[in-house]
Amino acid sequence: MVKMIELGRLCLKIAGRDAGKKCIVIDILDNNYVLIDGETRRRKCNISHLEPLDVVIEVKKKASHDEIKTEFKKLGLNVLETKPKPKTERPKKVKGKKVEIKEDKKKVKKEKKAEIENKDIKKKVKE
Repeated sequence: MVKMIELGRLCLKIAGRDAGKKCIVIDILDNNYVLIDGETRRRKCNISHLEPLDVVIEVKKKASHDEIKTEFKKLGLNVLETKPKPKTERPKKVKGKKVEIKEDKKKVKKEKKAEIENKDIKKKVKE
């Protein structure tokens, strides 16, 4: 069976997460794979996962998503709209504070050692 996959061919996705949605072939990558866009995500797709329909749309190779959107509106179809995630500011680690804490711990240890030595000296003096 020869599939009629060509540039601008309207297809129905029959497998995967986007199954049942319509798309347009934007680029033919090799004998088995094409680049699609439309109601589906813009991505590489196996030809065996597509069912070609009888409509062919005039689009240039690797057409932009906006061009595909206008062609789909002419046909009365919706297009998948994706929104980029808003960038949030991540908390930054402050290296200086960690160093200060380590230095404080060292000071405390030295002070404790000094106190212990002073107690030992006082005990020896009393004896």
